Amino acid sequence: MWYDERISKYERTTNPRFNLCCGGGKVELPLLQNPPKYLYQLLYDHDTSDSKNYQQNIRTYNMMFAFTFAGIKFNKSINHSRGPPKIRIQGQPCHRIGSMLPMPGKEPKFAQLYIFDTENEVQNRINAISSPHNQIQGHIVSQLSEMLDEYNMHAKSFRMARDRLQDGQVDNIKLKLIANREKDGRTYNVPTVPEVAALIVGDFGANSKRDIIIETQHGQLQRIHELHSS
Repeated sequence: MWYDERISKYERTTNPRFNLCCGGGKVELPLLQNPPKYLYQLLYDHDTSDSKNYQQNIRTYNMMFAFTFAGIKFNKSINHSRGPPKIRIQGQPCHRIGSMLPMPGKEPKFAQLYIFDTENEVQNRINAISSPHNQIQGHIVSQLSEMLDEYNMHAKSFRMARDRLQDGQVDNIKLKLIANREKDGRTYNVPTVPEVAALIVGDFGANSKRDIIIETQHGQLQRIHELHSS
């Protein structure tokens, strides 16, 4: 817990008390797991140049490995007055994946980077960011990618889709599953098995109905039954 969240009347004691953040000790949270070794070195080994570079550009490195984008358009035209930076959002915010393959002539981005042209993945990730490229170290990007492939279940799922595309002739389609969100949508269950065919956001029951829509790379939509052979 954070020391500054202590109750004000106990702020000068050596045995502070906390109430708001943990309900007076009634709320117990599990300890955080140790990060992977390479990430730990980047975060805490302050004497190395890689650690300094990573911490100075940590937001850029984080965005570089995002699976989804906000699905909205940003209007920055109102950001010319005094005060903190601000934007106007056009559209409904959501976690959007989009097509698994980029349109012809377009560079891959977001989840596409885990599937398309992975032989040049490091450079593709660097090209996908808007920040100055000269601050980003390619070997750090490469090792972060290897770390996610080993520890992140979502990354493994997309790599599985990549292998499926490379092993056989597969149409350029996008699979999107939408369930009836009667429960708290803020709860996400991490996959626990390696055989994941698609990412399903939310905690849906085994008997929940699924609305499955396939979309070709060119944007045509078709609703199919959940038992469809595809």
